[in-house]
Amino acid sequence: MSMSLQTPSSNAQRNGLPLSSRQYCSDASLVLVGFPGAGKKTLGIIAAVALRRQLVDFVAFFQQRHGMPPHGYIAAHGSERYRKLEIELTGEILREYRKGCAIVGLGWLASRQQQILLEEFASHHPVVYIRRDPSDLQRFITTSQDKFERMWDTGNSFFESCSNLEFYNLTEGSVNEACTTPPAYLKLKETERTFVKFLHRIWGREHQARYSADPFSPSYTYALQVPLACLEGQFQSYEELENGADAINLKLEVSDLHDRKMSESIARAVATLRRHSRALVIVDIITPSVPDIRSYHNLLGIALRMLPDAITYSIACGNELAQEVVAAKGYVKSIATYHQEYPLARNETFTELLSLHKQAQDIGFDAIQITGTSTLPADVLPGASFPHTLVKESLMPIIAYDTGFFGRTSVCLNPTLSPVVPETMKSTGVTLREAEMAVSACFLCRRKKFGIFGQRLSHTLSPIMHNAAYTACGLPYIYGTVERERLPDIREILDDESYGGLAVSLPYKTEVLPYLDEISPEALDINAVNTVVLHQEYQPNGVRKTVRKGYNTDYLGIRDCIYKHLSPANAIRDGSTALIIGAGGMAHAAIYACYQLGVRHICVYNRTPSNAQRLVDYYRKWVNSKGTEPLHLTILSSADDPWPAHLRPTTIIVSCIPGQRCDAELRSAFDIPDQWLQSKTGGVFVEVAYDPLETRLMRWMSQHIPRGWIIVDGLSVLVEQGIAQYELFTKRPAPIHVMRRAVQQAIRDRAV
Repeated sequence: MSMSLQTPSSNAQRNGLPLSSRQYCSDASLVLVGFPGAGKKTLGIIAAVALRRQLVDFVAFFQQRHGMPPHGYIAAHGSERYRKLEIELTGEILREYRKGCAIVGLGWLASRQQQILLEEFASHHPVVYIRRDPSDLQRFITTSQDKFERMWDTGNSFFESCSNLEFYNLTEGSVNEACTTPPAYLKLKETERTFVKFLHRIWGREHQARYSADPFSPSYTYALQVPLACLEGQFQSYEELENGADAINLKLEVSDLHDRKMSESIARAVATLRRHSRALVIVDIITPSVPDIRSYHNLLGIALRMLPDAITYSIACGNELAQEVVAAKGYVKSIATYHQEYPLARNETFTELLSLHKQAQDIGFDAIQITGTSTLPADVLPGASFPHTLVKESLMPIIAYDTGFFGRTSVCLNPTLSPVVPETMKSTGVTLREAEMAVSACFLCRRKKFGIFGQRLSHTLSPIMHNAAYTACGLPYIYGTVERERLPDIREILDDESYGGLAVSLPYKTEVLPYLDEISPEALDINAVNTVVLHQEYQPNGVRKTVRKGYNTDYLGIRDCIYKHLSPANAIRDGSTALIIGAGGMAHAAIYACYQLGVRHICVYNRTPSNAQRLVDYYRKWVNSKGTEPLHLTILSSADDPWPAHLRPTTIIVSCIPGQRCDAELRSAFDIPDQWLQSKTGGVFVEVAYDPLETRLMRWMSQHIPRGWIIVDGLSVLVEQGIAQYELFTKRPAPIHVMRRAVQQAIRDRAV
């Protein structure tokens, strides 16, 4: 495909901060612009589904009006005649579809008139420049290398000038990925996941991915320091980005702005962090001692276009620019920064620092970071206590520590977003593990025991998974097994102050509810608890009481495995149907997981139909009591039953038959009949059992892989629910890759 571009004039919004705040009406239409092949149409469809918007495609709109697509019209009538029509239709679309739409395909022949139309639209609507690696774009734009580079420069200037946000459509492998290339469906799934989160950030909507403490709370949270140059080079493994830190500070130098492709570099870096980590992304701009204010202004504007979770601003650069940043940031958090060339703990600076804090608060910053420079051993002890002194005086989050070797103690004891470095860069600073161990060594983190309570626990991998994570993150915790034949024995654990929590296994997940003080809404809905968090609270009379709160993470494990592996062709929509095999506690969780994902038609099969009937009756009663969206449940009594004619073929199957404890005869007697597997696009099969790792049903379903069925084993469910359980127990982000590797290695060891 060829593309013709006119050179646009410069625009005040292109370089620097925008002229208006990025806070839009909830129904404001979204426009995606970019080069052919950037993925605008695919992302537009994702946006239309996620935001429940009408998709407006300029190409389809043009063809409907003129009977041929734009490139056909240009070939037949010439670009000048087409350009006139393009401007007319662009203006019409932007006037008529200002609300409730996702608009794609504008900008075929980029012109000054189109730029003006899009700039005006961008003053009250999100206009997103979809970037993609130039080498990928060349596959769609057929021309010589020299002409492509000129076209790219011109087009890039045009799309930057008429947009107010940027999203980098990361191509798998374009960031020197060290891991095995995933299946095709997962490539698009990862793009969908990151783009939907980007859309939520545009409108400031919460999109919770973790169950740990607020990163801006004074609860010993950490920010992993990642220089831009490090990402542009090569991490030994991107798994380092998901190491248990609460945030990632993407470090930018103002001097980097002289690179003409700086915007692309930052956009790619932010996309890489989003792809490989759930942590908050903070764009941390480092200014020289004598800053170039114009360059700094431009870099702030570029960074805000990427919609990071937070951005830093040096208040040494003046209040006027600070006010511009706060006015333009939209829902991005802003962190004021201040650095002095001597230790923070010098007594004469305390009043001055409090004044800076008030100044930042009055301007409208969300947090402040104050740092000093420590050069002597004598600075260590005063510097260690100084952050806590400032926090007591602060009405907003405060980050305070000394830099330099002798400032590392203050880094460890700073309670909010302390800077930590990857293990591979440990010579340059404090690692997360070192910081956590320092906090524990100072008795600021209580040692705790955790465990799994149930019957016949010899097969469980939970202790291996949790202990590996505790060790990797330097936490003073230990996880064991508590095997009991009687549920009342749980009382001694629930009353033991050395315990921080329990996982509850079969057969006690429902029976444990009366032993708890509080139960999460989800666990109440499912009528089962698999996670109990124990914490101490002081009563008004000064007496300390243990509060026992129950959660259900089983449904989270099933939900996330379905969502992460359900191909876009089988995206959940009206009429989507799920099949649940089993009728026990995990089947309760599976139905709830499907309901939370938006599935409203569910079939249940169980060897004993009366058990299936009890499960169906429970959820019918639950739906009626809640008055929420309906849930249509159908019982399949026998493997000989035809698939219900009124339902679409299932695209989601969850097998909830217990692994080690199931009747072997049952597994050998049941295979999913072909008449239940008629989806033309396949689907996802989730097995909740992991002992054995490959169950009979998994082997049976493997023959259907060529028909589009994706098989998810029980280890994946274990890890996904374990992530949420770890974060509920510790209030810390889970080191996902550590947990996954631990259970995989344990399975390999068992096979030896």
